[in-house]
Amino acid sequence: MDFLKKNKVLIAIVLTVLILVLIRSLGTNHFKNDAIKWAEPSLSRSNIISKDQIGLLAGEKLIINLDETTGETEALSKDAINIPAITILNKNHLKTIHKHNGPVLLFSNEPEVSIRIWMLLSQLGYKNLYILSTEADNEVLKYKFRPDTISRPEF
Repeated sequence: MDFLKKNKVLIAIVLTVLILVLIRSLGTNHFKNDAIKWAEPSLSRSNIISKDQIGLLAGEKLIINLDETTGETEALSKDAINIPAITILNKNHLKTIHKHNGPVLLFSNEPEVSIRIWMLLSQLGYKNLYILSTEADNEVLKYKFRPDTISRPEF
């Protein structure tokens, strides 16, 4: 009992910090870890949209250029906004995305940047996100296949 009386301020501080840590760790503001849920749109390619398909989306579109320069998004839309990928988690930028009531299209000249930002925003709980691709199908082989003639014995 003597220990409790002498250290009641210290115990109160430790308990307060412990309660705050538990609230923070159990809160809903953290990334969700359901891997199948996040991988499914990528596997079905339902999160990728080409510039030809933009008109099929309902509502006002918000195109976000994740590059430092404004090059190609100006050709796609004059209403596109520039948010460099490195600053996407800025509170003002997140607020802009959250307030928008239509599809949000993420664009970068480097597709892996758009994919990473899509995953990040999806895990934060943002809905109606798409990766804007300038090619109709960026997985198609662009060059004619030519076998290696050196390794074939008949040549």
